[in-house]
Amino acid sequence: MTQTSTGASAGARQPVRLVLTPRAARPPRVPLLTWIHQRPEFRAGVRDAGGGRSGGRPGFSDAVIIAVVAQALLPGLFHLLQSWVDQQRTEVSVRVQAGESEVEIQFNGRTDATKLIDQATRALRQAIESGGGPDAAA
Repeated sequence: MTQTSTGASAGARQPVRLVLTPRAARPPRVPLLTWIHQRPEFRAGVRDAGGGRSGGRPGFSDAVIIAVVAQALLPGLFHLLQSWVDQQRTEVSVRVQAGESEVEIQFNGRTDATKLIDQATRALRQAIESGGGPDAAA
């Protein structure tokens, strides 16, 4: 148990890269980046991707946001995303990357943020166990 706990706390410090792509059904009342930046712990690590391109995915906007945060901040960020989605009545596609592993998650009005956090955490744990985690930030 102690080894797992130590590994989990060390993993929680490792940065995780997220690519957030909001749905573009209509202009949001509050832009997602503005919503996230209301929380000081996310201001430094979350930014507009710039360039205005989302890779041409149909139905998604050009407002792509890049976030690099500690794994320990994922629950707070996911709950923020869920509250924004609920307020805007829209969707967000989130690609979570750690090392060589990547998982894509869709936030919508029916999403349970806790289940998504669990899904992302499992994917990140697998990345760390396969050796891709610690060197991912380099």
